[in-house]
Amino acid sequence: MYQALYRAFRPETFGQLIGQEHIVRILKNQIATGTVGHAYLFCGTRGTGKTTTARLLAKALNCTSEGEKPCGQCDACKAIAAGTFMDVVEMDAASNNSVDDIRTLREEVNFPPVAGRTKVYIIDEVHMLSTQAFNAFLKTLEEPPASTVFILCTTDPNKLPATILSRCIRLDFKRVPEEQIRALFARVCREVGVQADPDALSLLAGCADGSVRDGLSLLDRCISAGNRLTRNDVLFLLGMAGSEVFIKITDMLLAKDAAGALAAFSQVMAEGKEPLQFTRDWVEHFRNLMMIRYTERPQDILGLSLENIERLKDQAGRAGMDFVSACIRKLSQTLADARWSAKPRILVELAIIEMCR
Repeated sequence: MYQALYRAFRPETFGQLIGQEHIVRILKNQIATGTVGHAYLFCGTRGTGKTTTARLLAKALNCTSEGEKPCGQCDACKAIAAGTFMDVVEMDAASNNSVDDIRTLREEVNFPPVAGRTKVYIIDEVHMLSTQAFNAFLKTLEEPPASTVFILCTTDPNKLPATILSRCIRLDFKRVPEEQIRALFARVCREVGVQADPDALSLLAGCADGSVRDGLSLLDRCISAGNRLTRNDVLFLLGMAGSEVFIKITDMLLAKDAAGALAAFSQVMAEGKEPLQFTRDWVEHFRNLMMIRYTERPQDILGLSLENIERLKDQAGRAGMDFVSACIRKLSQTLADARWSAKPRILVELAIIEMCR
């Protein structure tokens, strides 16, 4: 059965983990010096490697290799990667959040490891635990058996009680830079036999918004259409509009041509584009205009071709910063309102008219 890219290319060693060098450095030093804590809290947005890093730490604590840990090749590492290692338990707090679930965990903790040296409990979305469950968990989290490590993962640490936070070593995961995501995509494409243009990979890396898992899911969708991937393919497959569309419709705003701008937007919708995605991309276009006005080498930041950079420079010269700022604010507010609207297209059309004024 086909395996999704974000699963097939999950890191097996610390060296393969991208974008979290500060966390890798801390964990590798603790493993080397034998100062691994008994409870960790991994915080960060989705897809940045929290659960993956938790599994890597579990591997390292049970790895039988004599060299750098985890090796990814020994029986323990392979079993943990396959999810069959008895001493590594993953629990989803979103669906197992009652006090009874925590009581069961507390009873299991007292048993020594069966297959490895250390029992590791990985609790995903830990902020979903109930108040009673947190209270029942406190004593066990503070003083677990010597051979037990807890790794709590969450996207919202603000929802955790201070009593839980004070008992854990907190590590914050950052959004992965686009450059590193783009390099990963290039390696993935080479390994799966897909020829991808650099512009296409840059566009996908930007759409990932710092999330490796989200980016690999988008790449998976795009390469399913064939073994050649161009920027136009990505735009079509993800329902996005090209930069030339935004240049054209923004020129109409500058000329206060509301009728032309509405007609251009209607044509985009007729091609099957989503109004919310169009609005997000249009905000990004105005951000590009802003960056071009205030940076010396915008091509190093925006991930666009030199041809597109030159076209945007011309428009940025004609659009004042007040206009760009007002459009960003208006479209951002429209995007927030449109998420809850049954007719988001109408809100975008209204924004076009107001920006023309």
